[in-house]
Amino acid sequence: MNCQNCGANVDGKSFCSQCGAPVARQPVYQQQAPFTVQPQGSPSKVLVFGILGLALGCAAGIVGLIFSIIGLSKANNYIETYGDISNQVRIGKRLSIAGVIVSIVMTILIITLIVLLVILAEKDPEGFKKVVKEISHSL
Repeated sequence: MNCQNCGANVDGKSFCSQCGAPVARQPVYQQQAPFTVQPQGSPSKVLVFGILGLALGCAAGIVGLIFSIIGLSKANNYIETYGDISNQVRIGKRLSIAGVIVSIVMTILIITLIVLLVILAEKDPEGFKKVVKEISHSL
């Protein structure tokens, strides 16, 4: 920085060493970084719950339904808080919806199978034993 009176170098001084004039301090402006919201939730958790919900929905019905509902809840909370900004959240939400549908269908099929097996056990105990043996051998 130079003296406004005589032009001498006055960096870091309050008065010019050449002419003694007071040095006017120029305000220093710093450009601030733009404000951005950093997501605190984890989009990968939404994706994981979506995958687990769909996979377990195919295998275990109710358990998959629970994971799918948790995945949907996490996706909706993330979107509500931060906006729909993550591809993982979008995919996780879609997988969770598919997991809910598959889980409901599998639960209905499992309940239907149990009801049919109970009816068969009551009407034909020997036939029921044969069905149980065939199922146990196929597993």
